[in-house]
Amino acid sequence: MKKLTLVIFAALLSGCATCVKKAPPAAPPQPCPPAPAPVSTAAAAAFMPQGAAPTFADADDLKALLKAAKLNQEYFKGLKGDAPVYAFGQRKATARDLAAATDELVRILEANPTPEQLAAQIRQKFDFYQMAGRDSTGTVVFSSYYEPTLEASLKETRKYRIPIYAKPDDLITVNLGDFNEKFKGEKISGRVQGGSLVPYLTREQIDFNGGLEKKGLELAYFKTWADVMDLHTEGSARLALPDGRVIKAKYAGNNSYPFKGWLTAMVEAGALPREGISPEKGQKYLDEQPDMVRKILSMNRRYVFFRLEQPADPEEGPTGTYGLPLTGWRSVAVDNALIPMGALAFMNVPTAPDVDKDGKLLGRKPDSRFVFCQDTGGAIKGPGRVDFYAGNGKKSTTFAFKLWDQGQMYLLLLKPQPAI
Repeated sequence: MKKLTLVIFAALLSGCATCVKKAPPAAPPQPCPPAPAPVSTAAAAAFMPQGAAPTFADADDLKALLKAAKLNQEYFKGLKGDAPVYAFGQRKATARDLAAATDELVRILEANPTPEQLAAQIRQKFDFYQMAGRDSTGTVVFSSYYEPTLEASLKETRKYRIPIYAKPDDLITVNLGDFNEKFKGEKISGRVQGGSLVPYLTREQIDFNGGLEKKGLELAYFKTWADVMDLHTEGSARLALPDGRVIKAKYAGNNSYPFKGWLTAMVEAGALPREGISPEKGQKYLDEQPDMVRKILSMNRRYVFFRLEQPADPEEGPTGTYGLPLTGWRSVAVDNALIPMGALAFMNVPTAPDVDKDGKLLGRKPDSRFVFCQDTGGAIKGPGRVDFYAGNGKKSTTFAFKLWDQGQMYLLLLKPQPAI
């Protein structure tokens, strides 16, 4: 066991971290992710002293907000055992407090309020707690992720030739916190070789050396590397099959290597300039320079494994860290060490992308809305980063690629009831 522990810690120090983009989790979502207890001073410092109230203006579809809120209710009903307590500034927030905020929002929304009536009731019934941001003055950087729709086939053909794989039986995931409390919440994956846990196969070994061939793990096949890398980056996708069916590829695990986006790899390799880079330009380059495919894609050693499902609800999003589906335009990923799953929040981005239904970028415009903290991400650390789930479709794709903007984030709790 001592030898195994040393191998695990060595792997951690060598950079086996979670993904830089969104966020596939390192293991299937747990009912309630662990958090520091008692609340640390860092958690308490994640919020600013209460200042001027935001407008609470939300002009988007409130039906989607109600859908997200009811999923949030399911999450709190399913919690078992003692949930951790979080610091919202000087106020302690329990799971009961968070559930009560969700329940009250559901009551308000079920009365079909106008945006003005919603804002008025929020001001009347809720306290707000502004995240301190990256600079302790409230500046939060918002990025975005989405669920792509990709053409795929369940059979290999001349047109569909690049596979994705199911999770191999020899892939082992280790909770490092079981060995040392200081690594609580950290996980790594590997395989047993010669009695030791060693790093798993890299992308190069899997995609270009045939490391998983003839093991019966191929799930689906794709036309382009751009589609495969898009799926590996987002962690989930809808697969449009040649027979007209649409199924889902869902995250099932990864090999724990650090993530590097394939477009970032192209820039670092000097293949394309950073300015104006896009998946379309990246795929065009790979088509014209096939001898560079292996070099560039292998720079991202992380490999993600999947499982296929037939979606019962065509609009159902991928599963978030809170264990239930995400809701497009209403779910966000946060740092769960500071912010609890299920927290109700209000976000404001003064210069968000303005995108039409066909995915055309029209410019920039202010965007503010109520959201729920229902997911996490490897790059989403500290009180200055939030990742916004934009759903699926053309509009979502453009929005997700174009959002990297500063704004503010506020968490909401019901005002304390006076003692009787």
